[in-house]
Amino acid sequence: MITKYVIVEGALDKFLLERILPEEFTACNKIIVGNGDNLALSKARSLLVASDLPVVLIVDSDSTEHTSIEEKRDFMVQSLQQFSQPDHFQVVLAVPELEIIFFSSRTMIEELVRRPITDQQWESAHYRPKRILRDILQTENIQSSLADLLTPTIIEKLRETSFVQDIINSFCAPAYTV
Repeated sequence: MITKYVIVEGALDKFLLERILPEEFTACNKIIVGNGDNLALSKARSLLVASDLPVVLIVDSDSTEHTSIEEKRDFMVQSLQQFSQPDHFQVVLAVPELEIIFFSSRTMIEELVRRPITDQQWESAHYRPKRILRDILQTENIQSSLADLLTPTIIEKLRETSFVQDIINSFCAPAYTV
């Protein structure tokens, strides 16, 4: 039985959540791909109108600047509040992109890709983690590469990152506050 809808920006985000989050969270929550943050927001609004189930909207902030992050969060919250009470949804922003979880520590990314990364890659990853991950993996298809690289050990380490813990906590929250 579905207990929450989780809307994400893209197929890679859905893949990552389904692989990284514990099964007890993914089994009872429907993860829906929005194909970009605007379409994800639109789908979240539609679900808030059409369903009694809570909605978790997980999108990239696309910025590391605090003011820009807060503006995006405020915009999304205000857009959703037009269709539902704030206790019925939650907005979670990945700063700057969901792929930042792989760069929670240098050891994490190096264990994942099975080789050292350069200082420049490490620094750049904090601003453009998806692009740097794509460059490090030397592929346009990150999902295919990660399917082979995400070992149970790495998945456990990713579950311990603060961002993934925030997502897990949002799944557990009976009522949301924004």
